[in-house]
Amino acid sequence: MAAAAAAWRPWLAVPLVAIAGYVDGIGWLRLQELFVSFMSGTSTMLGLALIGGPAGRAAALALVVGLFTAGAVAGAVLGRLAGRWRAAVLGLVAVLLGLAWKLPWLGPRLPPAAYALVPAMGALNLALPGVGGITFVTGALTRFAEALVAALAGAGPHAAWLRQFAAWAALVGGAALGAAMEARLGQQALGLPALAAALAAIASALGRWRLH
Repeated sequence: MAAAAAAWRPWLAVPLVAIAGYVDGIGWLRLQELFVSFMSGTSTMLGLALIGGPAGRAAALALVVGLFTAGAVAGAVLGRLAGRWRAAVLGLVAVLLGLAWKLPWLGPRLPPAAYALVPAMGALNLALPGVGGITFVTGALTRFAEALVAALAGAGPHAAWLRQFAAWAALVGGAALGAAMEARLGQQALGLPALAAALAAIASALGRWRLH
């Protein structure tokens, strides 16, 4: 049973990647082109801003990286304390997204909503044990290429590449949906990922309860 659960875990990450893409799309549009879950891009922009960029821009980017890291640390601590009830981490993500949904989006450097939105994405990366870096889709593309070549050569599972492609597609689709919903609903569009994270937490907790 443990082996079967481990095999399914990468697929369970796909809807969480879609949530991350959705939130990242909204964050980019509402936070003056700042990523809230893609820290590779944010770190690159921080490096550029440190060399000749506006000081306020560099400070905002550094703050985003710090908030994301704080959320990841909180998720790791909560996951360790919760033990087999790791669904609590998804519960934390849902609460933070709910706060971002309701907090103001006006501020001098980062609006109050960002102080909940960005840590939520950090915590999301710790939601599934054994699947580190849910939002690190660069790795998904390289693993897709490796698994595809292995499958074509007859040296690996034929469906392994499909999981990696699904993760990439989930991020793109989530971002597109987030942009569309933000254009239609504005800040209210954040209600959808908050609800999705809450439902994922409930489903995870119920699944764990039934297994025990």
